Amino acid sequence: MTTIDDLDRRYYPGLVDEQVRFDEMIRRHLRPDAVVLDAGAGRGVRFPYDYRQHVARMSGADKDPAILGNPNLTDAVVADLASLPYGDAEFDLVFSKFVFEHLDRPLIVMRELRRVTNLGAHLLIHTPNRWHYVTLAAALTPTRFHVWYTAKLGQDEADTFPTRYRANDPKTLERLAMQSGFRVVSLELLETKPGYLTVHPLVYRAGIVYERLVNRFDALARFRVNLLVDLEAV
Repeated sequence: MTTIDDLDRRYYPGLVDEQVRFDEMIRRHLRPDAVVLDAGAGRGVRFPYDYRQHVARMSGADKDPAILGNPNLTDAVVADLASLPYGDAEFDLVFSKFVFEHLDRPLIVMRELRRVTNLGAHLLIHTPNRWHYVTLAAALTPTRFHVWYTAKLGQDEADTFPTRYRANDPKTLERLAMQSGFRVVSLELLETKPGYLTVHPLVYRAGIVYERLVNRFDALARFRVNLLVDLEAV
């Protein structure tokens, strides 16, 4: 029987996935004197990085106290992103990964992130697109189901949070950017291998068909899962 590993070798040899793409986005803005903020850094397990070796300061903020053990950071604070304990224009770069889909008050958060960034600094966002089948299914199911399902995929319960889906589609993010003092530099929608469908090879194969379809036709771009956004403070 064909396994998921067999399908990966056939359809995704040398894959440059969404994690690599977002990492590349961030690294383009790193420099030795940069002060950087990971907004919603959490435990640092799902997205490990070595940026602290390439910048002057690698800060992190999250309301989860687990951030205090995040090994990726030079300093960490337990704080709501809507009210950060930083000065105005303190950061040269802010990035946020798998956070915007959980925000209750996205406009307040965006304005607070703009407050702590320099003029011309960048806010980089990676969030699952609201109009993908995974997020649509998640919107219709309770958090306890998310915990159960992601546990089957090997994700720790500590890394599964309630979803809000108030700031994770292109039009909403463009509107929030305009209202909070950012301009959109780039906005990319990307479908990669169907990691949420590894429960069975037949289901995974269906996900591959979907991936090929939405990546082939630009008219279907709005149904790709990964939303990668580069905003500049103006």
